[in-house]
Amino acid sequence: MTFDEKKYTEDSIIKQLGLIQLHSTDGSALEAGCTCIEGKHLYVLEGLAEEGVMTASNEQEKAFYQNLADVARSLRKAIEQEDFSYMPQNPGRRAYYPHGLTECEKSHPAVLRKLARCIRKLEPRERAGEIESAVAVCRANIRCPQ
Repeated sequence: MTFDEKKYTEDSIIKQLGLIQLHSTDGSALEAGCTCIEGKHLYVLEGLAEEGVMTASNEQEKAFYQNLADVARSLRKAIEQEDFSYMPQNPGRRAYYPHGLTECEKSHPAVLRKLARCIRKLEPRERAGEIESAVAVCRANIRCPQ
């Protein structure tokens, strides 16, 4: 089996994001005062994202990884400086639109509006763990006109 640098980088980024999420919610960061998020995971995430820029196969992917590196760096610095005013923004005009629109959603504004209303309505259930994905449920129930 040959080493796939691109796959390795993607998998490692996902693992670091998982650890950041885990340590942010399990009490170790806030209650125990652990500094592993800013002292380790965000450094690693930044480095992996910079590697992602180098292995990207197109400009969109390269821009994504560069943005991820910038966000990781900014978050780490905000934590280190105890300046918790930094809030990364979702790219573009999401307003409950899913990221990565289908051809149908791009072609039919009415479908996109229905989808956005459905997602807005179901997101509280997703956050509560009642459903896996508001986007998936809404896409399954809102059909494209023929």
